[in-house]
Amino acid sequence: MAGDETCQTIATIRKSEGIPLSATSSGRVWSSFPTDFALAQNETHVWLVGLDDAGRGLEYFADSLSLAERDRAARFKFVLDRRRYLVAHAALRSILAAYLTANPRELQFGSGPHGKPKLASETAHEIEFNLSHSHELALLAVTRGREIGIDVEHVRQDFAFDEVAKRFFTAREVAALGALPRALQREAFYRCWTSKEALLKGKGTGLSGSLDEVQILLTATGVRVTPAACDWSLTELTPATGYASALAVKKLYCEPRCYRWDPAFLESKHHP
Repeated sequence: MAGDETCQTIATIRKSEGIPLSATSSGRVWSSFPTDFALAQNETHVWLVGLDDAGRGLEYFADSLSLAERDRAARFKFVLDRRRYLVAHAALRSILAAYLTANPRELQFGSGPHGKPKLASETAHEIEFNLSHSHELALLAVTRGREIGIDVEHVRQDFAFDEVAKRFFTAREVAALGALPRALQREAFYRCWTSKEALLKGKGTGLSGSLDEVQILLTATGVRVTPAACDWSLTELTPATGYASALAVKKLYCEPRCYRWDPAFLESKHHP
């Protein structure tokens, strides 16, 4: 990053953009997969994956996975959970392979100091990614040469968010949530939670990281969620009704390009 001026610019952009709590859509279009998988240094792509497509058998998705991934899938007790794991990781491999012009089965993965998955260094070509899944959806964020994190959560109406907020949110965040009308508190919780998770996943620390990574601010138009660290950009996404999501990217602010993955992509010409 080019000094404090750039840092202040990124922070200002994000603070000016809060999405009102009444909003039900981010306004983004989730396009079908692109014909050109070039990924510039200043671009971020986000892929939406539906996990409950029942049109194909499990072996169709398992075919592109490693033996270790297949073994892990086999340990799921319920078929639905097994399917969701297989679809998410088949999508991950097929998308990354398209950027790398590689065979999905041949991709090798490693992990960072805190267990964050990454491509093996000899094949990565600066490609960085992060995967998140919840209920029927997964989101995959991809960029080049910088840290990235994404989180998606299914908004559950039976989830006791108050207790979780008291445990994981700062005192200021808990107070801000409590000051909202009760009808808005659940959505505000999920927006803050996904933003916090996206930043912590981007840094590779998970919940072992600092809990003050995100600040929620009350305004006249609703609630804004902003990163406390000014060298990270934070973008809120609405992949589908009933879901909350956030994308965090280090030292880069740009509108992500959003795509929708289709299982037929496993047979795509983009793979050798």
